[in-house]
Amino acid sequence: MRFKINKRRFLAAALIAGASMAATLPAAANDESLNVLIWGVTWQGAIQEVSANFTKETGIKVNLVTQASSGDGLAKLQAMRAKPSVDVWFTTSSVAYRSVEDKELFAEFPADEMPHLKELPEGMAGSHFAAVYSYPTALIYRTDLVDPPITSWADLWDERFHKKLALPAMGMYQARLLMMAAGKDGGNPLDEETGFANLESLKPNVAMFYSSDAQARQALAQGEVSVLVAPPSQGKRVADAGRPVKVISPAPAVMNFDAVMMVRSGKEAAAAKYIDYLISAPVNEFIAENISMSAVNVNSAQPESLRGQLPERGDEYVPDEGYINNNIARWLDRYNETIAN
Repeated sequence: MRFKINKRRFLAAALIAGASMAATLPAAANDESLNVLIWGVTWQGAIQEVSANFTKETGIKVNLVTQASSGDGLAKLQAMRAKPSVDVWFTTSSVAYRSVEDKELFAEFPADEMPHLKELPEGMAGSHFAAVYSYPTALIYRTDLVDPPITSWADLWDERFHKKLALPAMGMYQARLLMMAAGKDGGNPLDEETGFANLESLKPNVAMFYSSDAQARQALAQGEVSVLVAPPSQGKRVADAGRPVKVISPAPAVMNFDAVMMVRSGKEAAAAKYIDYLISAPVNEFIAENISMSAVNVNSAQPESLRGQLPERGDEYVPDEGYINNNIARWLDRYNETIAN
């Protein structure tokens, strides 16, 4: 089911944003085009629509190229390093943080020419990447199978959930599982020892540590589990299948985000204009609502479909992806040895 968007409002606001950018960024030739490397249908649908409007405003055509995953996309870019045919790349925050080190392949943003970078929260924009949307690690549960309702992460340790939980494996969502467990009682989400101790005590309630979103959604839809820890968008898909679900994002709501980076392809001026357009408030709002994610521009309204599902102000936790990248291999080994078996 597609969201009903007020396209008249979107187009009018986007035209204002485009006019503002046109005044601050150098004009691109009408025959200039950009190749954007991005994931499949879900993402491309929303991005294609805003890209078409971007083309109307600037004359810059946008071609979407499919990647299977961020890792697949990075491998493609590295293979074409000598002569890149991609200009803008969508990737996950963790891969973006690692990729920043490759200054030969990725270009630094001309921040003075990208005014909307200043409208992103701290940690969601850097010298070489900008978040396009974000999503919390959330609790999704079947309201017909769970009573009383869940109100906090700590509720998952209740014995009533024996073999009723579907939790992401450590490699899913960059160890958000560990951070949730470590911070469930108000502690530091990056306290490794507390996190693993809490996961060990939670094991009797776990029916599956999943590595496939589709597998976990199916288990919740079929009643094999009653609780799923996943982004809110997974709850929408289960609800669309006719199952009664509730989605909450209690503290600490460990945030994830997907980002865009600029490839050193020779088209950096046009790429910067395009990226700044994506993160402008009205466009960012439109993208978020179409893919059931959270808008990142502080001036964007959040999707109506996510009302009540997103974290309360102050409950969000944006982790240090650099720290996670430096430790996740060890966490995966420890998880496989002590939790997954």
